Amino acid sequence: MKNKWVIGAVLAVVIVAGVVAAWRLTRPDGGAPGLAGKRIEAVFLAYGIRPETAELIDVGDTIYDETGAEHFKISGVSVKPAEMDSIDDAGVLRVVGHPVLKDVIITAQSIGPKVAWAYLYGRDKILAGANLALYGDNWKVWTRALTVTNLD
Repeated sequence: MKNKWVIGAVLAVVIVAGVVAAWRLTRPDGGAPGLAGKRIEAVFLAYGIRPETAELIDVGDTIYDETGAEHFKISGVSVKPAEMDSIDDAGVLRVVGHPVLKDVIITAQSIGPKVAWAYLYGRDKILAGANLALYGDNWKVWTRALTVTNLD
């Protein structure tokens, strides 16, 4: 009976230590010495948004995370008609421009440094292919990170 309690306590300590180690590895506070302090440039695609929202996104705007912390400055904005699938008279599937909605490509440079191999954006990480919400002063859009490039 006594051995069961000892084994259970040791197993609980091992599990807690594993969770703490996983947390420290995925959220390093100081970063790697050779990589910390470098910034990134990311390209985001906000797809299928209203034209009124697309007009609000300007070069020089600040991008915030969900907590309101500043993370990026927009260095480029490209607006084009959103793409959608359409079947023509011959039954062939084609990609055509949407009559109303817009796709916005946002290029932005990070304000703060990245940590080790990733740039922490609130509770998310900025990695190519990641989907995340971007917040401006008077707009918010759902985006996909297309590319991430190291700066400095």
